[in-house]
Amino acid sequence: MEAILHYLKPGIQHSKDYTIQNEDLASSLKTGDIEYVATPSLIIFMEKTICEFIHERIPPEYTSVSAEINIKHMEPMALGEEIKCTIHLKFVEKEKLFFDFALFNKNKDIVAIGAHERFIVLKHQFPNSSNKA
Repeated sequence: MEAILHYLKPGIQHSKDYTIQNEDLASSLKTGDIEYVATPSLIIFMEKTICEFIHERIPPEYTSVSAEINIKHMEPMALGEEIKCTIHLKFVEKEKLFFDFALFNKNKDIVAIGAHERFIVLKHQFPNSSNKA
């Protein structure tokens, strides 16, 4: 595990751009009746960005799983708007990774901020994994 974590150094950042789609709206997810991005969609953007970052750096027999999420949704975003998710690997504790993240609109206003914790695990050792050897 130590050799794998060598490629996941605290301080590394990664960003990814997204466009708000119909399926990202609160009205589509049934988490509200407004035509603005839903908080669960922001969480998905963040998790996708972090997973891309992690999985580019670990061997294919490993994966990462979510453990904890904290998010503060601060600004609305409408259908078709561009959003940037920036993640920062804050620190590593054994197989546990701690991230800070922020999502920004095109004006660089903060849409959401938060923290996320993930574990690196061997796919075949994860309970009920479809990738068992």
